Amino acid sequence: MTKVLLAEDNLTLLDNIVLGLELRGYEVVQATNGQVALQILSTSTQLPDIIVSDIAMPDMDGFKLLEHLRNNPVWNAIPFLFLTAFNSPDSVRISKELGADDYIVKPFQVDDLVLAIESKLKRIKVFQDHAEQSLDEARQSLLHKISHELRSPLTAIYGGADMLSDLLTDMPDETVHTLVNLIRNGADRMNRFSNKALALIQIDSGHAKKFYQEAQQKYEIHKIAQTAISQIQTEMAVDDRNVEIAYNPYTEPLYVEGVFAYLLAMIEEPLRNAVAFSKDGQSVEVSIQLNDEKQVVITVQDYGPGIPESAMPYIWNRFAQVDRDQYEQQGAGLGLALVQESARIHGGECIIESQVNEGTVVSLVLPTSMNS
Repeated sequence: MTKVLLAEDNLTLLDNIVLGLELRGYEVVQATNGQVALQILSTSTQLPDIIVSDIAMPDMDGFKLLEHLRNNPVWNAIPFLFLTAFNSPDSVRISKELGADDYIVKPFQVDDLVLAIESKLKRIKVFQDHAEQSLDEARQSLLHKISHELRSPLTAIYGGADMLSDLLTDMPDETVHTLVNLIRNGADRMNRFSNKALALIQIDSGHAKKFYQEAQQKYEIHKIAQTAISQIQTEMAVDDRNVEIAYNPYTEPLYVEGVFAYLLAMIEEPLRNAVAFSKDGQSVEVSIQLNDEKQVVITVQDYGPGIPESAMPYIWNRFAQVDRDQYEQQGAGLGLALVQESARIHGGECIIESQVNEGTVVSLVLPTSMNS
């Protein structure tokens, strides 16, 4: 419903305009002068779609009202129409100089006002759509450039490390091979960071949601969980970590709708965190269940140090980290933000429960897709 803020000191005319607009489906907020209109704008939780104002009003006239609006960055973009008995060239000129969008002379028909309102809102919608399209194209171009600039050097690093490893295959010096592995590990870490950063950029720009709507498919969550576990086990082998991953799948196949890369990240990131905060010899448990609401619930539980209560309000923030000096291997702090935003796009949620010195449980809840 289109919301109109109407400023008019003639109460009879005000009532007639309000009645005419409301009968045509508009929501109308009334003000008897410019000062009242400013008070309404200052306290309103929802700004009007358009403001219609008389010029000659007590306490604050329409010119002063418009001047206040155009000097306020929050209100400046609201379309503004003058509705007045003044028809002098000076009045029209001042209105244009102050930034009025239209000028309607009394007497008038309500249909004339409606036509002016709809015409202005339609034109603004066209401009907004065009601006959004241009911004969308700029975002895509920037995203492509960022992706290229981040991944091109990594491709060279991976290729160089592989070639160097092949050349040094027969060399017995373990130090050389250790250095090659360090290069690979550093590249892997940078690659994970760039992938998470790019995914969050896509989410923030709205492209991830559009991509989800266009590219979502049905996946068996068990297979995605196995892929995530396999990836983390490979990383542990490279880092020489000894943490057991116990996997408890559901007794029957469970399906979810989504985008594979994001579904994988939603399991992989909490699992990577669980391993990072676990000591060698400890275990991490991954389980898949179906709750009473017939939702798929994937839980990742560790028995590490847990998250302090003081840190819980910030764990979803970008670059949030817990005890960075003690757990440097935890990464840049983008993983949980990615999981939370990805879960929302997929119609689900991510829940974290933690006790200091007892461990952390991350529960991912997703809508179930019927296997048919």
